[in-house]
Amino acid sequence: MRTPECACPSCGKLLNSAENVARDDDRPGPDDRPGPGDITICMYCGHLMAFDENMMLRALTDAEAHDVAGNETILELQKIRGEVMEK
Repeated sequence: MRTPECACPSCGKLLNSAENVARDDDRPGPDDRPGPGDITICMYCGHLMAFDENMMLRALTDAEAHDVAGNETILELQKIRGEVMEK
């Protein structure tokens, strides 16, 4: 899905799209759009961030960072992202 264009808070690359891969709440299905508070990964640098209420990117809160630490889906996506970026 297209999102408002904004820069990654870490590397500064402009990002304008996202894809839902996993949710912790009861919103079903991979076709659901990400929403405020959902975590995303910069495909350029791997930085974890979240969407704010305007679907702009923001840094994770300490609680969010703690909650996603060790998340198997995020770890797998980071591994895949690294492999893709190596090529």
